[in-house]
Amino acid sequence: MLGNMHHLKNDDSHVWILTGTGNNQRYVDISSIYKQLGPSLCRSLPGFHAITGCDYNPAFFKKGKQRPFSILKKNKEYQQAFLTLGTLNLIDDVDEEERVFNIVQKFICDVYNVPGITDVNAARLQLFISTYMVCDVNEKFLQKNMRNFDATNLPPCKSELWQQFRRANYIASVWNNASTKMINILNPENNGWTLEDDKYHFHWFDGDQLPDFVSQSLEEELAEKPEENTDEQDDDLDIQYQDWLDDELPDFNDDDNEN
Repeated sequence: MLGNMHHLKNDDSHVWILTGTGNNQRYVDISSIYKQLGPSLCRSLPGFHAITGCDYNPAFFKKGKQRPFSILKKNKEYQQAFLTLGTLNLIDDVDEEERVFNIVQKFICDVYNVPGITDVNAARLQLFISTYMVCDVNEKFLQKNMRNFDATNLPPCKSELWQQFRRANYIASVWNNASTKMINILNPENNGWTLEDDKYHFHWFDGDQLPDFVSQSLEEELAEKPEENTDEQDDDLDIQYQDWLDDELPDFNDDDNEN
């Protein structure tokens, strides 16, 4: 509702919303909240909510809403970018879409506390380096302490964020036009979803999951391991099986020996 308050034709209108259930029902003064937050911030809320996680779009792991919203409140550039989501200007203008996406990238970098970086791929690299950078070129990589690092703490890559951005644009176009006859003119299949067996699924990203040299290295390592360890694994299984026979069927061998 806050994102659509600017559509009210009568400036003297005062809007209240009844929310809650049972004894927890209460009236919320939407007009007062809109006046306190201001038009720019309120109009940016649909796009902000759509891209930071809602019922139709995944959230950023452990980031919630509080910190992203505090960043949004202090930055007019971010507000202007989010209020553009779902508008015809963004839908029809490829250059405008790219410009807004770059601002969203910068916002995500701030959310993940990587200031001064405007590219999520660069932010991912910076967070990785700050954890794993060695002090000595001769230091082995595996000796670094990895226990406190989780890949889910990294921001999404650019390809994945692009699909998140496209879904947020679609969702915001629905919310921003909730008061109009034509709610949406976009196709979900071109905006972050794929249609399979009459059901929509997330289109997570385009391109390879890993760089070619990483995939090739893993394939070579997997190809070498079975040849080196097959005999040892078979021997281990034989020993385990014999131990089980000795423990579970002690009388079986004795009977065979007597016969």
